[in-house]
Amino acid sequence: MKIARINVNTESILYEEVTRDSKFFLLGARGLSSQIIHDEVPPKCNALSKENKLILANGILTGSPFPNSARTSVGAKSPLTNGVKESNVGGRPSLMLASHGIRALVLEDIADELKLIIIDENGIKFKAASEFQGMGNYELHVKLREKYGERIGIYSIGPAGEYMMKAASVAANDIQGYPSRHAGRGGLGAVMGSKKIKAVVIIPAKRSKVKIHDIKKFRELSKPFAKELAQSKEGFSIYGTSLATKAMSEYGGLPTKSFRMGSYEDVEDISGEKLHEQVIARKGQKRVACSPTCVIKCSNIIVDKNGNHVTSSLEYETIALNGSNCMVNDLDKLAELDHLCDDNGIDTIEYGVTIGAAMDAGKIEWGDADIVLEILDKEIRKNTEIGQLYGNGVCHLGREINFDRIPHVKGQGVSGYDPRVFKAMSVTFATSPMGADHTAGAAIAGRSARSDRDYGEFSDPKDKLELSYELQIYTVVLDSMGCCYFIGPSYETMELIANVINAMHKTDLTREDVINLGKQIIKTELEFNERAGITQEMNDMPDFFKVEPSAPTNLKFEYSKELLKNFWSKLDD
Repeated sequence: MKIARINVNTESILYEEVTRDSKFFLLGARGLSSQIIHDEVPPKCNALSKENKLILANGILTGSPFPNSARTSVGAKSPLTNGVKESNVGGRPSLMLASHGIRALVLEDIADELKLIIIDENGIKFKAASEFQGMGNYELHVKLREKYGERIGIYSIGPAGEYMMKAASVAANDIQGYPSRHAGRGGLGAVMGSKKIKAVVIIPAKRSKVKIHDIKKFRELSKPFAKELAQSKEGFSIYGTSLATKAMSEYGGLPTKSFRMGSYEDVEDISGEKLHEQVIARKGQKRVACSPTCVIKCSNIIVDKNGNHVTSSLEYETIALNGSNCMVNDLDKLAELDHLCDDNGIDTIEYGVTIGAAMDAGKIEWGDADIVLEILDKEIRKNTEIGQLYGNGVCHLGREINFDRIPHVKGQGVSGYDPRVFKAMSVTFATSPMGADHTAGAAIAGRSARSDRDYGEFSDPKDKLELSYELQIYTVVLDSMGCCYFIGPSYETMELIANVINAMHKTDLTREDVINLGKQIIKTELEFNERAGITQEMNDMPDFFKVEPSAPTNLKFEYSKELLKNFWSKLDD
């Protein structure tokens, strides 16, 4: 495998072989992108300057038959947090990139005009992209498929990315061809826009260049695990992530009215059960894989009343942050919003948190979905002053309207779990190098980090520092494999990961080696952040979570700054 370093200005390309002696040998996806950022990006640089780099990296298991192993990590210094950032995404392109023998693309410098990057059997080349300027992801992907073939893989940005809005996402086309999968968090679409790269197009390789040392041993390990996942995640496969909506409201942890409450009286109208009934009645599709090796298949395809495609897929986070959080109780409006966010290339989480804060400040009426849709379709798409207000993240909005009740950590909006209720998740939000990312260590109800330990009720603060710590380490390992965290960030899974790495790469790793790899990646991220000014003093939640009890649980955020400041001190143990 090799790393392709692409100067988007001069169009020069340097290939770096990832040999056994390379420091990148056991680094893929998040581990690789974070290491490159640490080593090569000036920590104090403007995230939208030519000094920043955008990394599109697949995992060290990508290209293998290991389940759910074909995700892309998009990495850069974040325009939102000003720290290290990785956001991962499913879709077609990761496996296709690996098939060409490429572990990562590193985009450097700034082009002088909008360009496409084309990858095929003959290498990497550039094409002018002026004809696609300002185009939404849906139209763009149709035109690229017409030009380069139906089976291509695509990474792209919508208008928000071109305008360098700090909530902009990077889209990847899904298996059906829609631009529905997004590396949403951290504003990485803005970094791609700053490079003036509209899309990366990958033509299918004639034969995969991915090598597996011992395929028999690999299959002996991966096939039973894939079967177990398919069986154990059956409910998830049927209902998808939206199944969590009603449960979170019952727990009292569903973001409601900009985190003023944790339960939503109209939750039945936006529940996973209601969505499931609607999809079936309209002959949409359930059990959809988000990437070629996915066996859980928790995605869906949403159609309107006339059977026309609207979006793929409508997920819990989008429903929570744009539904209950904004008091919108209409699944059709939420599906349309998801489509417009995907088309414009805007993170649905950051957008929902931003709109919720605007409603909380009295700038928009609670529940006014039509205005929320209009902002996406008329303002963000056209880069108006209002579009800039709502497209640059919740902290930008707060500064512009002089409103300080802002749900964020390190500049990034809090995702779909009330941190006063989900104690370990609140620790993850506060301490992750990435900002308020739930996927950095998703301590949802019932989540454990090892089978032989009971970490207690999710709303009880006892043992939750330890739970978040372990989950974050195991999750960064899965991220670096190119795996979806739904396969289970746990102590037990780390043993399996060590064994499949050994079978694939002819290594002799133990479970502890793999866990230490995760620790080292987090150390690397923390070191970059410290040099960028994102210090451990910033491991905290906004004050209103500490003083306002969440109804109906009456809980508050209660971890001290001292505990959170020293959270990562155990990495050196």
